[in-house]
Amino acid sequence: MSDWNPGPYTLGKLGRELGAQLPELLRGLPDLLAGLAGPHRLGARARLAAQLRLARLLGCPVCLELFPRLARRAGLDETAVQRALEGRVEGLPAEVAGAVAWCEAVITADGARPEIVPGPAMALSAGQRAHMLQLGRLELVIHSAGLMLLPHALIERALGG
Repeated sequence: MSDWNPGPYTLGKLGRELGAQLPELLRGLPDLLAGLAGPHRLGARARLAAQLRLARLLGCPVCLELFPRLARRAGLDETAVQRALEGRVEGLPAEVAGAVAWCEAVITADGARPEIVPGPAMALSAGQRAHMLQLGRLELVIHSAGLMLLPHALIERALGG
């Protein structure tokens, strides 16, 4: 499990994250879009498992409430949901384990391309990893402001309030 810490949510952090990630996001926009359809598209279970790990790493209470529900609907059992949240890939299908391992590597590298591809992530194509690199960068930007930019009614609905 990673010791990455999202830190406090401030407008200053949002500005720093935008400055760090936006140039790479713009250059990688084709990779982000290509991963949504076509030969490098991740399956729903792998995508949701990655979102589970991102939710835990980024400490988002809305995502932590929402994505386990969606993952269960997509066919991940409770054990797989917990493993994905915790970053434990043993026993997960290859694509799911690869997505979890790769998104964690991207986040712990603060959105940079990881120098080493974790073993489980070798199950993903280069295109899938490129897509998830961009997804991780986008998540860093979105979550750098935390819940500051979301309407409170949406937060309350997501948290079951």
